[in-house]
Amino acid sequence: MYRIIKNIAQWIILILLWCRYFTALWDPLAGGQDLSVGMAPYRDWRPFIDGIYSFSGYLMWPVNTLYNGLLINVFPPSDWFPGIYMANLLAMLQGMYTAVPQAQIILASDTIRQAMVGYMDFLPLLSMGFYCLLGPLLDVCIDLFKNVFWNLFIEMSFTKRKEGRYQEALEKRAADLVKLNVEFKNLSKENSALAQSVITDELTKVYNKRFFIEKITYEFNQAKSKKQLLAIAMVDIDHFKKLNDNYGHLMGDKVLKAVAQVAKSSTPNDCFCCRFGGEEFSVIMPKKTLEEATAIIAKVHQNLPLLRFEEDANLRTSASFGICVVDFKTPEGQALTSYEEMLKLADDGLYKAKLNGRNRIESCTVGE
Repeated sequence: MYRIIKNIAQWIILILLWCRYFTALWDPLAGGQDLSVGMAPYRDWRPFIDGIYSFSGYLMWPVNTLYNGLLINVFPPSDWFPGIYMANLLAMLQGMYTAVPQAQIILASDTIRQAMVGYMDFLPLLSMGFYCLLGPLLDVCIDLFKNVFWNLFIEMSFTKRKEGRYQEALEKRAADLVKLNVEFKNLSKENSALAQSVITDELTKVYNKRFFIEKITYEFNQAKSKKQLLAIAMVDIDHFKKLNDNYGHLMGDKVLKAVAQVAKSSTPNDCFCCRFGGEEFSVIMPKKTLEEATAIIAKVHQNLPLLRFEEDANLRTSASFGICVVDFKTPEGQALTSYEEMLKLADDGLYKAKLNGRNRIESCTVGE
């Protein structure tokens, strides 16, 4: 848009300066002549021509100032600069009449002699050259100003604003991320607690029967497919009904909790202590031999009588144990079709322990 306006203004200035040049050339007053001399438009359009002079004088002000201020010493005023009066030019041509035949033609033309009565003004031509040079220079200045203005004020201002917005957004995102991280950790803890509550017995805090069924099913299938060892033990607290009758159910619950903690703390991390129901517990022992499984259960068996209770210092606790170990590398092991068969063998061992006087361990093996 700027360049369009600049080009239009430049053309208007050039047209006005050309008008100044030609009106000065043909204006009888410019040469000090009477208004009656010269072409008719100069008599009828005097105010308009004076307006061109006045306005173009403003346009020529830069060149005029330069000439009067700097160049007057180089080009002192004379009859030929900055203007040549036509009367002088005609006189010069008159003197050249004999030397230059073409001068005779010019002087013979009364129309030319009457029309060109002003002077040849070079300042409009110099001004036109000045404005033609000023256009590209103005473009460079405008571009430079625009770039400087844009870089210093607009770009830097926008950059700072952007940096501020980005920093603010970054801090907000960081705060949101911290908040989400905290919420995620809380949800993870809640999910973990919920998952644990689903597979944990509420009273004894060991695995419940639901977990036992899922785990023994998985371990049975794994051991059978990979031909590995699997051991399972059934634990039953001795005389638990009598304990409930003598001490009450609250004391019975306390004994259940204590027995469960002994069983849980006595089994290694790769084994799983579960409450099977009532006063019965079970221990799943993957990849354990009969000796290893017996050693684990023996530790539980030895620690139970060490329990002491504030309600009755003479109260002692014991349990009966039945162990079943299956070697799935053998045909006998592979013949088993489900964990229930293992569970029945462990239950049979538990029943045998009770028949043989309780507080003891009975075991059986399949395939060993």
